[in-house]
Amino acid sequence: MIINLFKTALRHIQKNKLITTINTFSLAIGISATLVIFLLIQYDYSFDKHLANSDRVYRVVSDGEFKNSGIPVPLIRTLQDEEYTGIETVVPLYRNYRSKLKIFQGDKGDYQVFPKETGIVFTNSTYFNLYPHRWLVGSVESVNIPNSIVLTDKDYRRYFSDLPFSQAIGKTIAFEDSVLLTVTGVVQEMSQNSDFKFNSFISLPTIPLYTSLKQIFSWDAWNNYNDANQCLVLLSPGNTASKFETEIKQIFKRHKPEEGNSWQASAFKLQPLADVHFNVDYNHNAVKSDTTRNLILLAFFLLSLGIINFVNLSTAQSIERAKEVGIRKTLGSSKKLLIVQFLTETFLIALVATILSLLLLPVLFHAFEGFIPKGLLWNKMVRPDILLFLLAQLGLVTLLAGFYPAWILTGYKPALALKNQHSQNPNLFNSMRIRQVLTVFQFVLAQLFLICVLVVVKQIHFATNKDMGFKKEAIVNFYIPGSFRNSDKGQLLKSKLDQIPELKAVSFGNQSPAFLGTMSSTLGFDGPNGSEKITMDSRNGDDNYINVYNLTLVAGRNIRLLDTTSEMLINEKALPLIHANSPEEALGLTFNSGEKKIVGVLKDFNTASVHSEIRPLMYWGTKEGYVMHIALDPVHPDNWKSAINKIASAFKSVFPDNELDYTFLDQTVEDFYREEQQLSQLLKWSVFLSIVIAGLGLFGLAIFTTNQRTKEIGIRKVLGASVIQIVFLLLKNLLTLVLIACLIALPIAWYLMNNWLNNFVYRTSISWWIFVISIGGLLAIAAMVLLSKTLLASRANPIKSLRDE
Repeated sequence: MIINLFKTALRHIQKNKLITTINTFSLAIGISATLVIFLLIQYDYSFDKHLANSDRVYRVVSDGEFKNSGIPVPLIRTLQDEEYTGIETVVPLYRNYRSKLKIFQGDKGDYQVFPKETGIVFTNSTYFNLYPHRWLVGSVESVNIPNSIVLTDKDYRRYFSDLPFSQAIGKTIAFEDSVLLTVTGVVQEMSQNSDFKFNSFISLPTIPLYTSLKQIFSWDAWNNYNDANQCLVLLSPGNTASKFETEIKQIFKRHKPEEGNSWQASAFKLQPLADVHFNVDYNHNAVKSDTTRNLILLAFFLLSLGIINFVNLSTAQSIERAKEVGIRKTLGSSKKLLIVQFLTETFLIALVATILSLLLLPVLFHAFEGFIPKGLLWNKMVRPDILLFLLAQLGLVTLLAGFYPAWILTGYKPALALKNQHSQNPNLFNSMRIRQVLTVFQFVLAQLFLICVLVVVKQIHFATNKDMGFKKEAIVNFYIPGSFRNSDKGQLLKSKLDQIPELKAVSFGNQSPAFLGTMSSTLGFDGPNGSEKITMDSRNGDDNYINVYNLTLVAGRNIRLLDTTSEMLINEKALPLIHANSPEEALGLTFNSGEKKIVGVLKDFNTASVHSEIRPLMYWGTKEGYVMHIALDPVHPDNWKSAINKIASAFKSVFPDNELDYTFLDQTVEDFYREEQQLSQLLKWSVFLSIVIAGLGLFGLAIFTTNQRTKEIGIRKVLGASVIQIVFLLLKNLLTLVLIACLIALPIAWYLMNNWLNNFVYRTSISWWIFVISIGGLLAIAAMVLLSKTLLASRANPIKSLRDE
């Protein structure tokens, strides 16, 4: 019997090739989308799941006014050095996000430079106690030896090619030129996903041996919060996070009593390890729960569109298959057997669609490009969990897509079907209404996606073109190698750059006015009632900073670089913090017992994206720095290439082992909205796919509509109806459904996008023309799809349609 079921199903599929193709392609897009989302969710929720006792592992984070995944280094050292009840392990992690390494290859002093190495961490053996690795050579104790480095097998092979692991011990590597390290071990790279996965491990006792390293990691600074300095703790069984948080506050107060009443003293909390990958408060690259939810909804909608097409086209075929059902029932076939027959047809189409979905994966991976992590590859799909997911989805799609059409098709009474009186069947009327509702639902989704993409694109354009209060065009930034410890070389490079005539202005200091991240400092304001701790966004550098960025002074003057005191500027937003009623009142006020003095007040400017309000900011003068700020000539962009070549030449003369790696500030500002740009790309693909699926369904319905009205069209043409009148007659009902869908989508889209825009402090408006364009565009697309069939039907020879069968 099973063989007969499949034979009959294949016979029907071959007879209806066009409709089968439409159904298969529609389902394949939806199945492929759900597979991609399944892989994404599976990937994101796999992080740190392999860790033993992961439920007792926490990251200590700063949770005050400025949330940060790092805590002061002296606090980490105190947690390490002193024993506390209720805590088993303290794991210090001092990250260096991009480093220069010199790999010495032999005894003659030959070396190879790797200028942009990532995944390097300073830690000790406690890391390997928490995250066990397989040691290929060496032992875990070796990471506690000063001036030692442990490599993963992947990096070892990059650095030393085919040299066997047994010869690794004793090899020399220079970290940032001045720190000589000896290879003491090689471990196998962690195969599992983790937010604390690293490529190279430098021994923690190396840091206090070098002044430059102590400066980079703020070794003794209790008031420095940097996400490069992190700490993991493993609590003892029975201990709670809240109990240890209270103990951390007491530790901070004991070691920093003069700051015991400031916000920092109560700003530490334990973040569960399972929260690290998903909490954007402490991780700019975290996976947002909203993003995951939206991706799931998108996959659901795309699969629903394919299923709706199948239901619509299958029920539309019911009139053609009524006689078949009548004959089968007359010959003794039961309703149950007929349902199984129709579900078998659905199963075969869904099976082909599932196979086709695997071929569409590269396209869908491109559609989800901004959301696909590097560790997720589309060409590694042969896995038991994926096959199980596809089989489960195949069964679900078969039931969802096939059960209702099967119920409709098997509901005909044999007598009515054989007498061609199937129009009296109540199921036919109900299926027609449901078909109309489903078609409206399809185009509601398409219209929603279209309006959303227009609003998102409009907001991105608004954000990237907004006046941020500083000059961002024709500005070049680059980091100097070695950070602060090469400040002298940075000053030397600046003096060389000042001699290049194509450059309008050059400044040396730390970060630009706006960058991807936060930088804040806490200073003691010398107020009338004594010292008052104030935390603000901070920048520092030389006196040419405001010239590079065209920052506007509303009171006072620019800073000067002095040897005894440090002059500083604040913005207007900072005035309430120092109890100043006007910019002029702020002039002359000091911080840190007169160490820093306000000499000017800047007009407010954005230090972050339009998601955030303008924050209080201070800028003080210093000769140290690690970022070069260069203003090119905006009037003559044709000179930029020559100018950058000269910058690169000057850079090479000071740092011969490094390559210039520069960025344009306006590109950096655009990167603030990478998430919105990814959303825009995703929505564009959603619009395309939803319109393709809905359009295929509409085309299929147009085929059945014209086929059912063939004789009517012939009669009307004989009676003198024109082609335009017939086309309008055929288009009217289906286009009305599309128009109804557009009108339903408008208030829903306005509500959703208005809520989305509320995430921005500075936002665009939802203009009326967005709705006009979206409605007109969707109606035009639907009309073109329908015309491809109706125009052909209206031009057919009426003699053929009126000829007796």
